[in-house]
Amino acid sequence: MLNLNIRLDSKKWLVLGGGTVATRRVKKILKENGYIELISPQVSKSILRIESENKKIKVVKRKFRKSDIRNQDFILACTDNLEVNKSIVAIAKSKKILVSNASDRNDNDFSFTSTININKDIKINLSTDGRNPSFTKSLRIYFEKTLKSKIVSLYKDKKKSIR
Repeated sequence: MLNLNIRLDSKKWLVLGGGTVATRRVKKILKENGYIELISPQVSKSILRIESENKKIKVVKRKFRKSDIRNQDFILACTDNLEVNKSIVAIAKSKKILVSNASDRNDNDFSFTSTININKDIKINLSTDGRNPSFTKSLRIYFEKTLKSKIVSLYKDKKKSIR
C-alpha cells in the first residue's frame, strides 16, 4: 500500500457499524474535517455524544441497506457481521468507491495509520498496512515518549539554519 495524506474537508464518508472500531475511525475522520454518515442499528454512547457536538456527522440507527452505498468518497465496513462487511465491500468496489473492511485486513483499498503529531508542520505516520494495528499503536506511544522532543529540537535547529 502507498501511504498518502489526503485533505478530508470536502470528502464524504459512509461508516457502517457503530461500535469500538467505528468510534475510533469517526474520531480520526472528524479531526481532519471529513463529513460522515454513520448507519448502524446500535451506536456507541461515544458516537452519540460526538454527533450531538459535531454537525459533520449524521447518525442513522438502522440496518445497512444496499442503497446506502451511493455518492461517497470512502466507505468503512465496521459491522460485527463478517458477511455483511464482505457484501459492503463488494458493492462499494462495483461502484468504484474506496472501501475498508475492518474485519478483513486483506480486503481493503486503504487502511488507517497511527499518527504522531510532532507540531503543526510535522506528522509521522506509522503503518503495518492494517496487519497489526496494536503494534503500530505501541510504536507510536514509544516514539512519542522517547523521540518526540528530540524531533522537535532537530526541526527547530534545521529551521534556524535555513534562514
